[in-house]
Amino acid sequence: MPTRTDELPSVMRRMAAGQMLAQGASIPEVVEALRMSADTVRRYKAILEKGGLEALKQVSVGGRTAALDEHALRWLAAALQGSAREHGFPTDAWTNARVREVIATRFGMKYSRVHTWQIVTNLGLSHRLSKSTR
Repeated sequence: MPTRTDELPSVMRRMAAGQMLAQGASIPEVVEALRMSADTVRRYKAILEKGGLEALKQVSVGGRTAALDEHALRWLAAALQGSAREHGFPTDAWTNARVREVIATRFGMKYSRVHTWQIVTNLGLSHRLSKSTR
């Protein structure tokens, strides 16, 4: 299941730094242009020299490892494509609270509203969520 890490501002800045370094920009030039620390740019340069832009792209964005595996994310994406009624809710609409409830029931994971929104967004399905709180 694709995620949208490439669109994160931190990843976009990292890749911009990599592009600049690959095109011959100096560390001070990248620091100035992108307002990054010199240590960070030096680290990016070392990664770039060892493995190119693809290696730089693979650098972790941080955070803990996702608790929902690929199978669970596929199941959730399929569920969100359908009606919330199919999962015991009184209407068709998916809300953040309903997604949290389905995840808790099906996978035993409890997520915050913000983390749930991020999961649904990473699945490319944020448009499926109603603004309702329930």
